[in-house]
This record gives sequence, C-alpha cells and structure tokens, in this order.
Amino acid sequence: MTTLARWCFRHKFRVLAAWLVALFVIGGLNAGAGSGFTDSFSLPGTESTTALNLLTKNFNTESTDTNQVVFAADDVNDPATKARINETLAKIKDGPHVERVDSPFAKGAAARQISKDGKVAFANVHMDGEQPIVDVPQSAYKAMIATAEKARGDGLKVELGGSGIQQANQDQGGGPSEFIGFIAAAIVLAIAFGSLWATVLPLFTAAIALGLGISLIGLIAHAIKIATFAPILATLIGLGVGIDYALFVVTRHRNAIKAGRDPEAACARALNTSGRAVLFAGATVIVALLGLFVLGVSFLNGVAVASAVVVLVTMAAAVTLIPALLGIIGMRVLSRKERRRLAELGPRDPKLEGVWPRWAAYVQRHRWPLAAGALLIMLALADLS
Repeated sequence: MTTLARWCFRHKFRVLAAWLVALFVIGGLNAGAGSGFTDSFSLPGTESTTALNLLTKNFNTESTDTNQVVFAADDVNDPATKARINETLAKIKDGPHVERVDSPFAKGAAARQISKDGKVAFANVHMDGEQPIVDVPQSAYKAMIATAEKARGDGLKVELGGSGIQQANQDQGGGPSEFIGFIAAAIVLAIAFGSLWATVLPLFTAAIALGLGISLIGLIAHAIKIATFAPILATLIGLGVGIDYALFVVTRHRNAIKAGRDPEAACARALNTSGRAVLFAGATVIVALLGLFVLGVSFLNGVAVASAVVVLVTMAAAVTLIPALLGIIGMRVLSRKERRRLAELGPRDPKLEGVWPRWAAYVQRHRWPLAAGALLIMLALADLS
C-alpha cells in the first residue's frame, strides 16, 4: 500500500486524468447504449406467478405493457377539446412500438374512461412485444411522453402513467435524495475539518466514483437483468461508503501531517493503515451484498451486482484517487489555523490529545468493570428483544 500511495501521490495529475477519462468514456458508452434496466422478472414456483399464468391462459389477459394518458379539462367532450385529444392519440398511435390505443371516445368506452362530470378522460396505450417493457426500448416511451406533453395548454392538462412511463421518467434523473445527502455530508465535514479542501476532497471522490459506478451498472444492465430502482439503491450505498472511506484516509493523513510528517510520507502512512481498513471493509460489504444470491430471488441478483460494483469502484477511488488529490492540495488539507499552529508550535500527535484519547486511556485502566457493565447491558437488551 505504501508503494501505491507514493506512486499515486507523485503521479497525481496522471491518476486524476485517468479517472476523469474513465468517467467520460464509460459515461458516454452508457449514454449511447441506452437504458437496459427492467422491472420484468419471473419468480417460478411462487403463488403469484402461478396465478398470473392461470389468468393469462384462461381469461386472455393482456400480456403487453399498457400505459395511460390522462386528459383533464373543463369539459373533455367539448368539440374543440375532443378534437385536440383525438389528434394527440392519433400521433401516439403512430409512434414506435405502439400496438393500439383505446380512446375514451370509442364506442362503449365512455362509461369507463370518462368521469361522470366530464372533466377527466384517459386512454390506454398498449405497447407491442412478447414481454412487458423488456422488448420495448426507452426511446418509444419517451416519444410517447413528448407527444402527449405537446398537447398541454389552453385549458387542457395531460399526465401519463404506467410501468413503462414510470421507468422512462426514472431514467431521466433521480430524486433530490442524493443532493440532500451531499449537502448534509458537506456540512458535517466542514464542521469536522474546518478546511475547504479537506471538505471537498471526500465529496469529489465520492462523486467521481458514483458517476463511474452508475455508468458501469448501466452497461452491465444490458447483459443481466437489473431492476430500475437498483441505481438509486447503489447510489445511496456508494455515497455512504464513499464518503466514509475517504474520511478514513483523509483523517489519518491530516493527523500524520500534524505529527510532523511531510505530505507524501503522511499519505503513505494513511494508505498503509486506513487504506487497508478501507479494502477490508469494502470487501466485507461486497460479500454481504452478493449474499443476496443465496435467497434465490432473481430480481435481487441484479440489485446485488449493481451495489457491489459501486462499492468496488469506491474502494478503488479511495486507494488511488484520494492519494492523488492529497498530492494536489498538499498542506491545504489543513485549515489555515492548523497550518499556522503547526508552524508556530511545531508537530504534535493528535492521538494523544482531546477527549477520545483520554476516554481510551480510562477504558484501558478500568477494562474489567466496563466490560462487565457492557455485557450486562447487552444481556438486558437481548432479553427485552
């Protein structure tokens, strides 16, 4: 680990460039390949699958993916509004991979597809393909969305729903949870470090690792079945472990500099200690995630692979990209106050100062009473559960 740390530290710009090139190349390939995620899975032998097979066989149940286009206006039966809706549905029907459109104005459909007050109507759009969603590319759903949204305005509201529509909307971008997580992590790191560079470094590393990991998942989804929610789960896991692993290394690096080591030696020590802990922790997480294969539930296999890939990329970033970034920022990993104190008072070992070292020394002096107390607490909690 020491050799790896020193090489990455000395060739910092090459390492950073390699990560950025990998991010853009893999990201570009993923964007060009399109979405391969799917929510269509079979669970042979389960009661739900047996029931679905019986319905399909005996009651001619629709096997294609069906989505809804909902229209709302003061009066959907108004001739002008009705004409706009029919025009939109005609364009949707001519779209790619659309098998048929059940119009609310078709004979016998009004009672089921138009509300009693005449303000809301919906049409069912049936897609082709033997398997729902799987055989229909995302471009077809996005074309349907674009066509329907053009009809909005002048008193007519249009919304879409259905499994394929939901999947297409998910692929257009995630929710605000990742952004909120980044902001919360930035606040905590800023308070803990007091240095802008030390705060940004873990976040930047996590962002690069997540971007590359999610792009790899997108490519892998064309080879194995991965659920549409897998990237969201993998992102949240990767965000947590990515910042955590970076924090391990950066904290040890900062402490080594405060103890008197130059930045390169501090980086080597950080990776030789905390870096090993990162590899062990990451490997443990990957093994735990891949343990989902044991359950025998097929749609969880893709989720396990997706999350494991992100954790693996995060581990690689922690032991290569972080040393390179530490080499770029140098002494700025410490705050101005810390650098000034180091120059005025000289090196000091942070492990010997503060509340936690005193607490560790107290525990060592009173190990048996504290161990007995901890055992009693655990037994009491176990009894309550």
